[in-house]
Formats: sequence, C-alpha cells, structure tokens
Amino acid sequence: MMLRPRNPFKHAAGFTLIELLLVVAIIGFAAFYIVLQLPDDSGSQTPEDAQRTFQQQFHHAREQALLRNWVIGVEFEDTQYRFFRWHGNTWQPLSNAPLGPVKLPEHLSLTFVPGEFRLLDNMEDSSELFQAPRDERRNSEEPAPEPQVIIFESTEFIPFRLQFSSLEFQHQSWSIDARNGIELRAEAGEMYP
Repeated sequence: MMLRPRNPFKHAAGFTLIELLLVVAIIGFAAFYIVLQLPDDSGSQTPEDAQRTFQQQFHHAREQALLRNWVIGVEFEDTQYRFFRWHGNTWQPLSNAPLGPVKLPEHLSLTFVPGEFRLLDNMEDSSELFQAPRDERRNSEEPAPEPQVIIFESTEFIPFRLQFSSLEFQHQSWSIDARNGIELRAEAGEMYP
C-alpha cells in the first residue's frame, strides 16, 4: 500500500479573516441598534439621585481647584447647572465629564439659595472681581456666565443651599446645606431658613 504525500497547497478548514470581520461588524451593528432602542432612564431619576450626582461633581470640582490651582464657578438655573473655570479674565465652560453641564429631567426642579459671604464686603469693586473687562464682554454675542458659587483654590467656596424636588411627588425632595463654605451636608426633605 502506497501512501500519498500530502499536498502542501491544500487549504485547511476554517474561517478567513474577511468572514470573521464581517461577523464582528454585524454583531456591532446589532448591538448599536439595541442600545439606541433602550429607554432613557433619566425619567426614573429621583431627587436623591440628583443630589448625590451634584455632590460628587462638586467634590470633584473642589479637588480640581486644589490640584490645578483653579478657581471654579457653578451657575444654577431652574432645571440645570454648569461648571466654569476662571481663566484669562473670563469664565471658561467645563464641558468634559464629570464637570460637564447637567440638565435635570423634566420631573425634577432645582432651587438655589445663596448664603452669606463676607469676604467681598470690604473690597472695592467686588462686583467686578470675577467678570471679564467691559470691552471683552461687548464683543461677545452670548451673555457672560455669572456663577453664583465660586470654589477657590483652597477648596473653600461661597456658602449656599440647594434643593432638588420632584414635581410629580410633592413631598419628595433632597437638600444640600453648604452654608459653612467648607462641607456639603445632604438632608432629606424641604429646605428650611
């Protein structure tokens, strides 16, 4: 019995690289389609979740102020808040996570109450301290940001109180008490004077 020599040019069984790449691309498109179809979970965010998120972001902003020697401002509106950095005589918006702008879901509202801040009382022109020079502001089409809370390089900040409330459930709210300018304290329930 004679054995045949093996043919070195005979192809081995298996998949080609093109076939594997095609399968990976199909799986990728299917995963992308599924992610787009998932419901947005921001509608299920509670006031406690919003308060916790803000507290974590504020803590991160304080760390950045200390480590990078920055002055950071926070601007509050009824349904959103934004972080800024004082740089080059203007407030520069911070747009990257975790300090990017935050828009609350429609069922949550935000109430900001400024605290007492005595440092600027004895300074001349304290209202102009963190504002761009007038000629630079005139050239800009959009209004200059006016942060209500300023975090200094020492991590101390302008005192404030903040409340996240649910518009759907009247008694569901969480407050942040930061009236001492050093720490944030979370409290369940309404803000009291």
